[in-house]
Amino acid sequence: MAKCLTDYYEPPNEDTSLENRHVFVAAKTGGGKSQVMRNEIVPAKNVRAVFWDPDKDHRCNHFNNRRQYLTALAKAHKARRPFRIGWSGDSSKESFAWWCESVWGVLDGKFDTWIVTEELADLDMQNRTIRQYNTLNKRSRKYGGIMVGNTQRIQEVPKTLVTQSAVVWIGQHEYQDAAYIEKMTGLKKADLSALEPLNFFRKEKGEWVPAATKYRKFGNSSGKRNEFKR
Repeated sequence: MAKCLTDYYEPPNEDTSLENRHVFVAAKTGGGKSQVMRNEIVPAKNVRAVFWDPDKDHRCNHFNNRRQYLTALAKAHKARRPFRIGWSGDSSKESFAWWCESVWGVLDGKFDTWIVTEELADLDMQNRTIRQYNTLNKRSRKYGGIMVGNTQRIQEVPKTLVTQSAVVWIGQHEYQDAAYIEKMTGLKKADLSALEPLNFFRKEKGEWVPAATKYRKFGNSSGKRNEFKR
């Protein structure tokens, strides 16, 4: 496992045939962001998954000590088995950049790696995306990376996180926020404001459709590209 993301390090087994599978989720507090990520998007087992999860919204092995986190991640990566490892320590921009570097160091084009980030607006990337995160967002695809991020304040994250994701889930918002989303996506602000918690509009392959999830403590148990027996 590489200790940091550098200009010269490249993850192994590049596979340019892999499609963009990045997912972005936005909804106000209580709208069901983490629920839809757990229930409908990120498999609960049989996959490799790394979490930026300061509030411990996801089921995984959480760490708040860098050495312990890196040791656990390196051991899991070397074993070539499914893992769910999350960072729940310091949530500063500097720590987020370090976390992104740790993720880059375990990517491998032979395996899917789910890269889950909670509350991206808290990282103040509206005017300038953190370089390490930008690298993951733009380049992880061909190394099996599947980016899944959420925010409750869509105005405070870079627009590219929405426009460059293969699938977008938009849930309940306050009216003033819904007006901004209408300009960006074409979804009607009245429809957004009328959404109930756990209800969304989902965009996939250029089309918006209604979607919903249920409240569950933990969700989806299906893994798709399970290659750990190689």
